[in-house]
Amino acid sequence: MESLPDRSSGSSSSTPARPPKGGKLSRIASHTQGVVEDLRDWIDLRLDLAVLELEEKANGLKNQAGQGIVLALLGFFTLLFALVTAALGLGWALGHPFWGFLIVFAVLALATAGFAQARPQMGPPVDLFGALRAEEAPDEREAEPDRPAREAEARTTPPSEATPDAPSGANR
Repeated sequence: MESLPDRSSGSSSSTPARPPKGGKLSRIASHTQGVVEDLRDWIDLRLDLAVLELEEKANGLKNQAGQGIVLALLGFFTLLFALVTAALGLGWALGHPFWGFLIVFAVLALATAGFAQARPQMGPPVDLFGALRAEEAPDEREAEPDRPAREAEARTTPPSEATPDAPSGANR
């Protein structure tokens, strides 16, 4: 993993080491400028950290996907050779290879038909939207306990009660 250049505030900061010449206003301006530069550096470092974390997650997902593909291919060929071996063994025991392949085909067809008929759920359902929604916005009632929660409602004035101060369709 490549490392980023060190951008700590002590090594490349342009804030002066001693107080600037001039009055209070120039000192305040100099310190404010230093704070702004430090804040910019901090934001840059946070962005770099976020990019690195995303790269790590992407690399991890890429590696998992590659491993899954390799395992799926190896599993497929293992199962294929196991079925061919079973078919040849059954055929040898019955006297002709055709009967072994026919029996293996029949077993696989019955298993496929049973699976298609049952259609089992392959794992728990994922509530990704709910998980993301809960992560982004906490419950507003917990954030402001002294403010009562109430439903939003819109009331419109009927056209018969419209006045110049409250035209028709205005909220009360």
